[in-house]
Amino acid sequence: MAPLDTAAARWVSYVVMDAVHLPAAGRRELLNLIHALPQEERHSRFAPKRLAPLTGGPGSCAIRMLQYRNLDWMGMAKTLAVMTPTYLSAATYGVIGAGCKELTPRLVTDFAAPLGIDAYELAALAGIVLSEVPRPPSSEAVDAAALLWEVRRLSATQARHISELARTMRGNSRDGYLVNLPGT
Repeated sequence: MAPLDTAAARWVSYVVMDAVHLPAAGRRELLNLIHALPQEERHSRFAPKRLAPLTGGPGSCAIRMLQYRNLDWMGMAKTLAVMTPTYLSAATYGVIGAGCKELTPRLVTDFAAPLGIDAYELAALAGIVLSEVPRPPSSEAVDAAALLWEVRRLSATQARHISELARTMRGNSRDGYLVNLPGT
């Protein structure tokens, strides 16, 4: 379940950021290409970045689950910015993981999207009551969560290749990334 190669984290957010701007067929093609890549051998043990103080609270658990998608704090910031209505600094994800910032219903709903789990289930695990009915994730967010899950098994070289391919599939529209995609 752990990412194969922590060096691949450099490319993971870019895969997602470009993929969410592709049509559904492009996102499926990208996922199929990832499935077709051979599984390489693990060369080192995965050790997620330790947060101080380790609280073991709901924020720490949510951040750790995102780390198991091979997202570092900057990757979390970039990925959630294109998948959800929330844009936070990379350092804020560290603060959440350290238990110095409480999880809000909005954050629980947002974290559920890249994790690919139901917001109510994550809220129940975190002990958070959702006061509003969360909107269902957009098709882009659902596909991005599937990509995140699959990209974690890639080496850095493979992840870079997929990132470059996603950028090429997107075309020359590198003027920027849309944040808060429709339907999120």
